[in-house]
Amino acid sequence: MRTHEPTKALLHQMIDEIPEEVKLQCDMSDAIAGRIDRILKERGMTQKQFAQLVHHSQGEVSRWLSGTHNFTLSTLAQISVALGANILTI
Repeated sequence: MRTHEPTKALLHQMIDEIPEEVKLQCDMSDAIAGRIDRILKERGMTQKQFAQLVHHSQGEVSRWLSGTHNFTLSTLAQISVALGANILTI
């Protein structure tokens, strides 16, 4: 489907109006979710197994891996310990 120029211009305008910190937060959340997902795949671990390991529901783990979850430091530490891998590098 071809995007019409007015629609394309409006989309770009909307993206430009998003505050930089919100864009960065989205990028960071997506990167964290990607890191967790890669570790799970490397270990052949399912979301269900991971959920049991961290004592959270499979639904919550699914939200974590969607890339839109706003992680707390406590949750990131819990995930890092459970996986035996550093999720964040500072």
